Amino acid sequence: MKIESELIGKNVIDSSGDQVSVVKDVEWDFNSKRVESIELKEAGISSKIGLGEKK
Repeated sequence: MKIESELIGKNVIDSSGDQVSVVKDVEWDFNSKRVESIELKEAGISSKIGLGEKK
């Protein structure tokens, strides 16, 4: 799906403008045409220095 390919790899930014994650995967309900879940991977400074949590 085109929207999925456009979302994967996008940065997730918090309200302060800091990068907190990157979209790793998206699950869809094709019947309702809605996103069921978004899986994120660590990003930003905390993951680079080993302080981030796995979500």
